[in-house]
Amino acid sequence: MSIISEISGDGDSQLPLAWTTACTGNGVSLPPAKSNYLYSVRESTAKFIGSARQTAVAISPDGAKNYVDHFDMKKFEKYVKHINSWTHQFPLVFDSMALELNLIALLDLLQLGSGFRKELHAAAGRGASDTIRFGCISLHISQTALDAKGLQALTLGDVSQHFGIPLFGEERPMVEGSSAVMVSQASLLRPLAEIILGCLHDTGKRLEQGGFASLADFIIKMCSELPTAAHLVEKLVSAFPSLRDAAEIDGQQVYLFKKAQLIAYDVCQRFGKSDPKFAFPDIGDMTLFVDNVVPAMMQHHGLIVPSDAIAAKIKAGQELTLAETTAMRAASIAAAQLVVDYANSAESALKPGDIAINQATLGNYWWHEGKDPELRVLQRLVCKNTVYF
Repeated sequence: MSIISEISGDGDSQLPLAWTTACTGNGVSLPPAKSNYLYSVRESTAKFIGSARQTAVAISPDGAKNYVDHFDMKKFEKYVKHINSWTHQFPLVFDSMALELNLIALLDLLQLGSGFRKELHAAAGRGASDTIRFGCISLHISQTALDAKGLQALTLGDVSQHFGIPLFGEERPMVEGSSAVMVSQASLLRPLAEIILGCLHDTGKRLEQGGFASLADFIIKMCSELPTAAHLVEKLVSAFPSLRDAAEIDGQQVYLFKKAQLIAYDVCQRFGKSDPKFAFPDIGDMTLFVDNVVPAMMQHHGLIVPSDAIAAKIKAGQELTLAETTAMRAASIAAAQLVVDYANSAESALKPGDIAINQATLGNYWWHEGKDPELRVLQRLVCKNTVYF
């Protein structure tokens, strides 16, 4: 079995350009050898946000204390329990644990497209997360092969059909006033379909090159080496560009690793009680699975304060730059740690509940809270050129 992270060659050749350009973390140096990747996320984001040169977003220690002092523990536990149980509630039949693990991992691998939320609702009546879930379930029900070779065999038409993403817009006459020849331009959602296809193709190709039958096979073997979340996240990030969620801003490496952490978390929630290699003891060391929703919720709660320029762009629903998006996401992780530290301190009057307050559980809570009807109207981050959220 070869090590995927050491594979050389033109791994990006013949892959959709939309996917290649959306893998913005490819040129960023990964944490040093023997680093704990979960700690690297926490440390790099804190360092970046604390830098004197960083003025895009501020975090609020007073806001964190006020938030904890008025924390709704009952609502928190209800929402987190709901999120933690989603992997147990598939309306599907699996022939093996490996097939179920594979579908869960693919669902998390494809947690992207949030920047196309408006276009997706207009075209299909679903947001990004529901679109991905719909597509993966459709692939499973149709008995499409989702192993390493199967992922590479998928076409753009397959993605369009299963995920419900139109590739073309309305037809128009080539010559005005004549309907003899009709043409249609590419749909506004075509780049999203190409990003999804690139993600699937590249992952399948790297799995096959590494000697792994499927993404589930990769995860099982990595967890058999060392059953920790940090180890799995490191191996996932090192192996697959679609999970290399990092950026270099003003000479500083900022690590976020949202989807790799999400895979590890969901694998633990689904299989940790039945298989010790998935019962990660360090699950509480994870950080926020920070996407487009969580920063919006944290801004709403007064935990992070974007600059006037960024706040205006968010309010207007305008697309943010990579630097602006990274700052908002990094600030969310840094501010969440303030909440965690204060909530678990002797200074706080908050009484412990059945579910620990850590970054992962807070992130799940805020993501679910963002679906509340009165909070859905909040503007979220918009960034289309990314494969990471």
